[in-house]
Amino acid sequence: MTFPPENPGESSQTAVKHDSIPLYLVNGVATVWDAQIAATLHCNHAISGLRAGTLPGVSQQNAFLGLPLTLMQEETAFLVKARIAHLIPVHPQPTLPLSMDIEEHTRARIERLKAVEEAMREVEEVRAEMGKERFDSGGEFAKAKRELRARIKSEKARENEDRVDGSLFGKEEERSHSISTSASMGLSTPSPQSSERTKTPSALGPAAIGHFHEVRSHPHFPSLTLGSPITSLPHPLFPFPCSPRDRALTDTFAKLHSLNLRVGLGPRFGGEYLIYPGDYLRYHAHFTSQILVRDECIRPGEIVAWGRLGTGTKKAGLICCWDDGVRSEIEEGEAEVSFYSLEWANFG
Repeated sequence: MTFPPENPGESSQTAVKHDSIPLYLVNGVATVWDAQIAATLHCNHAISGLRAGTLPGVSQQNAFLGLPLTLMQEETAFLVKARIAHLIPVHPQPTLPLSMDIEEHTRARIERLKAVEEAMREVEEVRAEMGKERFDSGGEFAKAKRELRARIKSEKARENEDRVDGSLFGKEEERSHSISTSASMGLSTPSPQSSERTKTPSALGPAAIGHFHEVRSHPHFPSLTLGSPITSLPHPLFPFPCSPRDRALTDTFAKLHSLNLRVGLGPRFGGEYLIYPGDYLRYHAHFTSQILVRDECIRPGEIVAWGRLGTGTKKAGLICCWDDGVRSEIEEGEAEVSFYSLEWANFG
């Protein structure tokens, strides 16, 4: 990916685009404190970062990390140079809130909790009233059924008494007629299910209660910021990239990113990066990389070590050779990155 040309003397107060993503710079590390921004970086820009948020006292806090999201220096430089994001310096040691601020925050929190409790109480009252109405309507329906059964029972008793006198068929017709009349009267009684359908309390759902409240991304107070946003690098508060190796890391990261590869930290596997063919959550890393700057020499033992390391971790070694055609530490030229894969065949 080619970055827009930058003027080394350009001020960091360049106008920030309206759609630029804010990255909060804390102790030289770019952080993301908003879940939506983290999702945007992950899905739209193939930048996943590293979650570092923990909860004190939770036994599994190392297994389930959350916000803030911390970015590598290469990821930060890539986003800033591509005009995707800008840096907002945050004071590393913010001042403690005043007692007035604490009281105001506590008062607002108590009011919010009281409002939620009041809404819940109103919902419970409405539900209790509706339950009572359903019980009453159900009681009337049960009463009508009891009366129907009593009439049928009395008709049967009267029929048994009249059998002695004869005329059984005439009484049968009368009984069937009375039963059909009573049944029609009983069926005309409205059922509680039909009355219940007419009442649809759509406004009583959990969404109308308001359990959730908006939480703004860090920082909450403008006084925490040190100055204007940073839109060009390197900067005194973020001195990267400065050295040839820094530029090699930045260019290698941008080149891998342009090839639709995702890059993660690789020191745990003995390399500079872990390189994935796609999303971290879907694929294992295919390469562990080594960065070579300009005419840096490779010892034979290193080739053997990188090959065995890749085989031991079930990954191929990737040698990334960066050369800008300049041998001075100050000058800069057009950088070029070449890749060579290394596998230890027939090993183990």
